Amino acid sequence: MLLRTPHVLETKNLHQKSLRCKSVLKYDIVVIGGGIIGTAIAKTLKEKMKKPKIALLEKEEALARHQSSHNSQVLHAGIYYRTNSLKAKLCVEGAQLIYDYCSVKKIPVKRYGKLIIASDTLDKYRLKELYKQGLRNKVPGIELLDWESVTKIQPYCRGLQALWSPNSGNVNWEVVTKSFGQDFENEGGDIFFGFEAKCVKESGEASHPVLIKSDKEASFLAKYVVTCLGLYSGALFDPEKDKGYENVSLRVNYYTLNPRLNRFVKTNIYAIPHIDMPFIGIHFSPTVGGEVLLGPSAVPALKLDSYDKSAIDVTYIRSKIFSKNVGFLFLKNLQTCLHQVTEAVSCDFRTAVLNKYLPMISKNDILPGPTALQGQIVTKDGEFVDDFLFDIFEGKGIHKRIINCRFVPSPGATSSLAIANMVHDKIRKVDGFGG
Repeated sequence: MLLRTPHVLETKNLHQKSLRCKSVLKYDIVVIGGGIIGTAIAKTLKEKMKKPKIALLEKEEALARHQSSHNSQVLHAGIYYRTNSLKAKLCVEGAQLIYDYCSVKKIPVKRYGKLIIASDTLDKYRLKELYKQGLRNKVPGIELLDWESVTKIQPYCRGLQALWSPNSGNVNWEVVTKSFGQDFENEGGDIFFGFEAKCVKESGEASHPVLIKSDKEASFLAKYVVTCLGLYSGALFDPEKDKGYENVSLRVNYYTLNPRLNRFVKTNIYAIPHIDMPFIGIHFSPTVGGEVLLGPSAVPALKLDSYDKSAIDVTYIRSKIFSKNVGFLFLKNLQTCLHQVTEAVSCDFRTAVLNKYLPMISKNDILPGPTALQGQIVTKDGEFVDDFLFDIFEGKGIHKRIINCRFVPSPGATSSLAIANMVHDKIRKVDGFGG
């Protein structure tokens, strides 16, 4: 199930560029991956660097088919992320860029704000630490509120204290991604659907040293390549072997609130995030389309890229879920992992967790919702990687021509335009293309 807003973005259909059998197409820059990160990068490069010939390659028949359209639709403010991390810097910068972009393009976006709720004494201490971190990250407008002040924003919620983030919002990221794609084409960029890159290697050609091949006979030659492969971020270069990383996929299950209760959710409501897993935690999120999302629960997916609950990939399970990295992770976070599994399978347990914040919800008010897949990277020490990872012109040979967006989870969508600006600056330093 995809989350879609009833407000349809009025753009032309993206033009399908055709590939002739055995054709070899030459481009100055090739971006691989038509999710929000790849599309934002392609758009930004083409807008800021008019001369280079740029192509965007996407294996599906449309943009934003995966994580960019399967998510909570939240526009993050930048509170949760370690100070001086790429996540903190790029999220705060990116949030304002997205608000500005949506205003210009008239894409529906709502600044609903976010309340992060403390329910006990320990939560109150952690809330203060989050507040301090938010201030260090220069998140605009955040406040620590007593409960009387909270009830003026969210009258029906339970708790002791809250951190208020007025700059948090909600937007349909699929709509944003497709708008980026339209901008890219309007600037003269070429999008090729149905091309799944299987191999990136040296071409032997001095002017265009990078060769990109798929199962099709057509291929691409490029001077520079930017890869934005989401769940498959390690597939082309396999850096896990060198760095001890394992790419894993979490199945994220959302639920929707019975529409009769939507009036009780006036803003995003979040529980205090897990210390080591800030992407896990109960929240209530009003979408721009009028739904309220509940959850999510996160459990290991049994196949890297399938939204079908019954889909199983034995090879993936054996190599990833039963890997040493993931085993250490489970052992170190056993209570949290069991909590997530219980929440995913038990409606009564799920209801009790939600009732902690909104007591009027019964289990009959928790309706089936969308499913998302969330890519994570687990280190050999059993820890989730907690920041964005980019391999920027690293290594020898053609790797000096490649930027690999290795790991860009949440708040990746919020940060997309800031990431695109960063990638542009890196490419511009090595080749100005005569500009």
